[in-house]
Amino acid sequence: MRGAILLIFGLVVCMVNPVIASENVMFVEEESSLAYLDGSGVIIAVADTGIDMDHSCFRNSTLDVGIPGDGHRKIVHMNDSVDDWDTQGHQQFKHGTHIAGILACNPVDGEGDMTSISSGAKLVVQDIVDSEGWQAPEDVTTLLEESAKFGAVINSWSWGDNSQNYTERSEMIDRYTIENPWSLVFVAPGNTGGVMLEPSNAYNVVSVAASDGEENGSLWPSSSHGPDINNRRGTFVAAPGMSIVSAKADGVVDSMNNDSLPMTGTSMATPMAASFTALLQQLIEDEYGYTPSAPLLRAMLAASAIGITGEAPDGMQGYGRPSLDSFENGYFAHDSYFIEDWTDVLGARGGNMSNLISNPWDGAGASGPFLVENESWSKYFSPVNGEDIEVVLSYNARPHGYDIDDLRLVVHTSDGRFAIDDDIGSSGYSQMYYESFASPLSYNSTNETTVMVRLPASEVNGLEWVKVEVIANDLYNGSNPGMLGIEGDKIGFGLIATGVENLSQNSAPSISVLQGPVGGENYSNNFSISVNVVDNEGDGFVLAIRLNNTNFSIDLSDCALIAHSQINTTCEINIAKDLVPRPVNRLDWRFEVLVADNNSSVWTSPNIAIYTSNNFSIWWVSPLLENDDENQPVMEESETEQNRALVIGVIGIIMGVIVAAGAMFRGFEKRVFTDVPPPFIEEE
Repeated sequence: MRGAILLIFGLVVCMVNPVIASENVMFVEEESSLAYLDGSGVIIAVADTGIDMDHSCFRNSTLDVGIPGDGHRKIVHMNDSVDDWDTQGHQQFKHGTHIAGILACNPVDGEGDMTSISSGAKLVVQDIVDSEGWQAPEDVTTLLEESAKFGAVINSWSWGDNSQNYTERSEMIDRYTIENPWSLVFVAPGNTGGVMLEPSNAYNVVSVAASDGEENGSLWPSSSHGPDINNRRGTFVAAPGMSIVSAKADGVVDSMNNDSLPMTGTSMATPMAASFTALLQQLIEDEYGYTPSAPLLRAMLAASAIGITGEAPDGMQGYGRPSLDSFENGYFAHDSYFIEDWTDVLGARGGNMSNLISNPWDGAGASGPFLVENESWSKYFSPVNGEDIEVVLSYNARPHGYDIDDLRLVVHTSDGRFAIDDDIGSSGYSQMYYESFASPLSYNSTNETTVMVRLPASEVNGLEWVKVEVIANDLYNGSNPGMLGIEGDKIGFGLIATGVENLSQNSAPSISVLQGPVGGENYSNNFSISVNVVDNEGDGFVLAIRLNNTNFSIDLSDCALIAHSQINTTCEINIAKDLVPRPVNRLDWRFEVLVADNNSSVWTSPNIAIYTSNNFSIWWVSPLLENDDENQPVMEESETEQNRALVIGVIGIIMGVIVAAGAMFRGFEKRVFTDVPPPFIEEE
């Protein structure tokens, strides 16, 4: 493999209208609910010319440089196997320090203008330049293995070869990231003004075009861009890369310098996008309590972007320029790889590339789903009034030589229409079709692995629901069935949706006993139970009451009823009328109250609430009998009877009530009680 050369062919140092790292279109306004995001808790890996570690952006304090490690203010690990500093006189001196500043600068003195938008982040620094020039390892997966070992998901690489081809290095990145879904590489595409260079053409990376920092800005004309050699969009997003002010290296150890300088290029845009993504990682970690996978971060990054050259994604701008405004009003995130500690998963598999392939993972412990071919996942939402709906799906691909899996994104609407992935017109919105005339899978898919559906507010306002569906249409069936990874047959994904909110879910009606038998009580005549039932959804419910014991049960049909949302009711029991001639004198009687609601929405299912009282006894003396004490033995539970399962059954109790209720509950008993066992019957 050719050695790496920097993709800054004539690095531009510009003093005109500089853009400081924190004040650009990606900056979070102070009044925003997301203004607290600063990358805290996030570790970013940067492989470059090294770092001027005594610079104000990185040193431990005003007078102390510190030693890289867990206790260092900024640098958790320094890979100095090639070099140990951003050394004066080395090729592209100052480049690595400038990029590291964009990623994590939080100056202890000097100019605050160079403060990073992810100033709370820490760094894994991998110095790959020495006196002989760029020395990127032949196997670049070793860089990704090292960064993962120290907890970094985000990697920033502003270098590559002067080649448009999908190279062995591109393939290595894709091989590693399909095995480790918690590895996301940001790569500069070059400054040629033409087709993007390797390895920014790897399938699973984020290639970043450069733009200016103006709100209604433009792309930098010299930024390399897509489509790439693989006939994919190539460019993922654009980020400010013109005259970016950040840390300036002086190459002197212990000078305690604090200067800054502006630089221009996709080398600057790439860490700008990576720095922004650190905020997205922090957002998920704070709100959901886990580290997001690379697919989810890519989906969020695409969903955040605002168009520069238009609202539809293209090879020049990708999805556009990132902005946290997209998440200001809330969002829904789903990550198949949601797991408590992703580093444990990698550690158990051995960590390095060969061990990951030898020890495939089946997704155990993660939330899933991990789909095999022809499986699907779906979720219903309610549109937010007045907001566009945007849904982005992202997943990792195997390297070149394998077919790209076809994971489809479809959004269905309650009025019988649907939209499919990446069918976005010049308006920036997805084309909608009627399901009565076409099937979503009859439309061709692209070879993109991050895809979008965007629906205008005017099309979704007033709809009862939208259904987001992910379909595994055509997947590679590898030699490790049931596994993820390069030779697996399962695939996970990240998904983000904005402009929607969770539909109200059906909760079981509540049962409160106002008066009833107390455990151990003895009844010799009439007794009763009074209950209050509340159904919060107000969709109607059926109430049924029965008496049961270990041997048999008695349906109290006179106490069954239908109500709308709330009711207080009393069930009166007359022993002679309701229970006799059964053998009623027992110690193990209990009331059972069952309420089933009539929820019939497509996104949820009916619920059943059950109340069972403590045991009480009945001692009834027939007025027609003499010597009652001898003729009315009390039945006690035998050991065998106590071990018999007490099955809950309700069909017989309420069927007559349901039929009488007419259309309101037509078919309800079949829908609600499909999985409920049949009712008790008297023993013979």
